[in-house]
Amino acid sequence: MLSKNDLKSIVRLTQKKYRLEEQKFLAEGGRLCEEAIQSGWEIEQIVYCPSFLHSLRARQALKLAQQRNIPTAEAATEDFVSVTDTVNSQGIVAVVHRRAQQIDPLEHMRGVPRCLWVGIEKLHDPGNLGTILRTADWLGVDGIIVGPNCVEVFNPKVVRASMGSIFRLAIHEIDDFMALLKKFQMFGAILYGADQSGDFPYTTLRFASKKVLVLGDEIEGISPNVKDMIQHRVSIPKRGGGESLNVAIAAAILLAEMCR
Repeated sequence: MLSKNDLKSIVRLTQKKYRLEEQKFLAEGGRLCEEAIQSGWEIEQIVYCPSFLHSLRARQALKLAQQRNIPTAEAATEDFVSVTDTVNSQGIVAVVHRRAQQIDPLEHMRGVPRCLWVGIEKLHDPGNLGTILRTADWLGVDGIIVGPNCVEVFNPKVVRASMGSIFRLAIHEIDDFMALLKKFQMFGAILYGADQSGDFPYTTLRFASKKVLVLGDEIEGISPNVKDMIQHRVSIPKRGGGESLNVAIAAAILLAEMCR
């Protein structure tokens, strides 16, 4: 059974402060636990609760953890509820150690003839960030840079919305977002900013071989300082109703075009 001390340590990881201090995070659900195990990231422990362990995928993830000799612990229902972040829990959560990224953004940008990165200056909604990560993974984006004003990458809601993509992508949380973009430009990258009032409809552009799609705040968009750096402010033409596009949807449309 899960000890009280272990429970306390895991509950702490529901808070950003302790995730940063301990360099650990939680991945909840059968699919995410399975993805974490298969990815090779270091897993400290798998915690499960029989009362909620109904889905086949959750049971498969637990079995896989046991086969890989990953420590597992059973939690009582009332203890597991204090850990879970979902309404309908699948009864399984992994405690995962963060790891250093294998790709250095500048070395990669300098060393390859073609690449596509996503630069996320500022997002508040964890679902949007997770969905963008999932889309980037699907389309084979080379890497992601995330500015300091974004929701934390390892927020449980971001991890869940990424559907496991967080374990496959090169994601770099950057303190000086603008400085890195400037260095990208020094190595030949063209910056394309998603901007609904932009001058360049995305269907009219011939995208460069080295490129970065820059995304901004859900409401305010890209900040003026970053916007001044961008070579092309790209729009998605409006043909129907609606005031604006969700940032994750806009990112998916633009990335799909940039990957052609």
